Amino acid sequence: MKNVIVFGSTGLLGSALVRANPGCIEVSSKDFNAMDLVETKEWFKNNKLLIEDSTAHICCGRVAGIGGQKNLAMFTENMLMVMNLVNCLAEYQKQGKTVYYSSSCVYPQHLDEFNEEDMFTGIFEPTNEGYALAKAAGQKLCFYWNQALGKYQFITVIPPNLYGDNDNWNIETCHVLPALAQKILHAKKTGEPLKIWGVPETKREFLRSDDVADAAMYILNNDISNTVFNAGMGTDISIGEIIEGLCKRLDYNGTPEYTGNLVGKTRKLLKTTLLDNAGWKSKYNYDDMLDYIAKEAIHKI
Repeated sequence: MKNVIVFGSTGLLGSALVRANPGCIEVSSKDFNAMDLVETKEWFKNNKLLIEDSTAHICCGRVAGIGGQKNLAMFTENMLMVMNLVNCLAEYQKQGKTVYYSSSCVYPQHLDEFNEEDMFTGIFEPTNEGYALAKAAGQKLCFYWNQALGKYQFITVIPPNLYGDNDNWNIETCHVLPALAQKILHAKKTGEPLKIWGVPETKREFLRSDDVADAAMYILNNDISNTVFNAGMGTDISIGEIIEGLCKRLDYNGTPEYTGNLVGKTRKLLKTTLLDNAGWKSKYNYDDMLDYIAKEAIHKI
């Protein structure tokens, strides 16, 4: 049986992949610094026999909240990680496949719905540019290695916004769902106005991290003949619906005030025709998501 190796095993997506692969080899920044080529090569040399026949998942990276994904660190740190890991896997992984996890922000700014073939047909959303450039470059690196090796060794999975166990709940750096839940609870506790960035009509797509892990396992187990896959819910939800659902679940009766700034794109929806046709569907819907976030918020705060 192939070894399963999860790079970034302690993160939101990495921990979901660990749950989906009991007994896998868990690799985190405690084992080596993936931004350092010398450390990365040393780890691969020392674990050569484990890697030779393996399934590897690359889901490590540096992330940030709104406005924090277009700086030098976002680009260089994510770029170094993917370059070092993919190049070493191309050298040491003789059998098996590697799944690289990208992001929906790699799709062009001018589109609201994204097919896999829409990649590299326009500029990135400026607020995500640093992160998007690194993720897109990682995808191209996987493509070029597949060409050079003459086989489909590297697969890219592109998820939307994620939530789930082991998420970041730091209000300064967390993503949208934990941030909204905390704002609601703060307004409920203090009586201060509930101010929400943007407008309620803005729509976004979310997926539970365990669903992404399940999609990746489905792709690997069914050996589908593509190398890039959108893994999404297939539908989106408005910010207004999220706020309404969380307010109801968190027993907050105030009226939210939308600021109208930092609106961003109206929609960002992954089209999932490839996985739909292959027979994969997400297990969790948006009611499940709101139930989960509300429950987590109560326990975390």
